[in-house]
Amino acid sequence: MRVARPSFDLHLPEPEVRRAAALRDGLADFLYIPGPDFTSPLEPGLYRSTFILVMGGGQAVRVSSFIVPAFGRELCRLRLEPVQNYRPESLGSFFEPARRGLVYSMTGDRQRVASHAPDQSGWSYDGPSLDVRLGKVARVFLLTESVTRRLEGEEIGWHASRGLVLVGADGQESLLLAEPGPGENVAFLPNIGIYRALFDVSAAAPGASPVELLGYGDSPIDVVFVTAQPL
Repeated sequence: MRVARPSFDLHLPEPEVRRAAALRDGLADFLYIPGPDFTSPLEPGLYRSTFILVMGGGQAVRVSSFIVPAFGRELCRLRLEPVQNYRPESLGSFFEPARRGLVYSMTGDRQRVASHAPDQSGWSYDGPSLDVRLGKVARVFLLTESVTRRLEGEEIGWHASRGLVLVGADGQESLLLAEPGPGENVAFLPNIGIYRALFDVSAAAPGASPVELLGYGDSPIDVVFVTAQPL
């Protein structure tokens, strides 16, 4: 009889759980790094970046993806780190869409780096301000995935803190979801849409199962179970 390999755990450490729970006090600003990978025409309404969430008291938290290779693939969890020094003028804002941040490029003589506001479509946020929605956060939920699959005849599995659902004072849900990939980027959906199927089976739609939404559509996954824990 084959023995199942131990589960691999990527749970949010307790200090990061406390930072996530502190988001219930609401945000003073929600910042992003502008650039060519910020949006995708294939995924309208989804933004990818590492984000800085500024809370009412001035404390700032950097939200990124912590990526670990395991079982022949990359696993990830959300990461929330305190930030002491950052340059707001270089970052775009979901609260003030006119603040689009700066992008950097080499000058024609390649002797120095020049900065300018992003002028390419999709490099910055051009939607309505999210200040009213996320300036006051009513509830925060931590999404944890539990995955089981078979690899070379053995059962393997892992648990990972993949995302946060922020419920605004108006009841609308937004999602921060860790993703494996370059740049440690996180996906942000101001309107959670079909991604609600991650933790609410009644919201499932064709092509919107947790397997696909979590990025495992190309893997022989046996079970994906996502829990939403209030913080």
